[in-house]
Amino acid sequence: MRIARPQLHVITTGQQELDAVAAILERCPGALIDVLHVREKHRSARELVDWHARLKPLLPQTAVVLNDRLDAALAANADGVQLTGGSLSAAQARRIAPPGMAVGCSVHSAEEAAEAARQGADYVIFGHVFATGSKPGLAPRGLDELAAAAKASPVPVIAIGGIEPKRVQAVISAGAAGIAVLSSVLRHAEPAGQIAAFREALDNARLAAH
Repeated sequence: MRIARPQLHVITTGQQELDAVAAILERCPGALIDVLHVREKHRSARELVDWHARLKPLLPQTAVVLNDRLDAALAANADGVQLTGGSLSAAQARRIAPPGMAVGCSVHSAEEAAEAARQGADYVIFGHVFATGSKPGLAPRGLDELAAAAKASPVPVIAIGGIEPKRVQAVISAGAAGIAVLSSVLRHAEPAGQIAAFREALDNARLAAH
């Protein structure tokens, strides 16, 4: 996955219904979102395909990937699949995925990031960087570990966990190629404004890096 600008990945929360997510995205500036992840662990493969069919037309300029389920990603002709610890390995997925389908991996250390890249992942999502309500009781890994992962990985590292617009500069400075966010967009009172704020922060971080 070639990164032309710091990327904004938006991930569904697993706590909202399809109609609600679709209604939010219809009102959002889709061109500002680089990747949408359908992360709905409790839903069937058929439901995931339905989610893709509903959401992809709303975001014609955005890559839409399905989380964990390569079978659903293949059936939906999705842009990619995001693998987790319980999914197929990147190497296994790469042998099955057609050319052009992005394979991402969720990782939690520099070693895991390097290994995912070695196995053929196009990018990795590293976290959680800051404390977040979605990981109660688990200590954040912090910016130093993010920097170590970015240094170890030959593919782009996307940071996740407790990221708000005011923290974007520090995350990009640590070597991340972008950020991934869940509730901070899809459960925000003004999702469109929040997406614009994240995009502005990412673009400013890129300018500051040069």
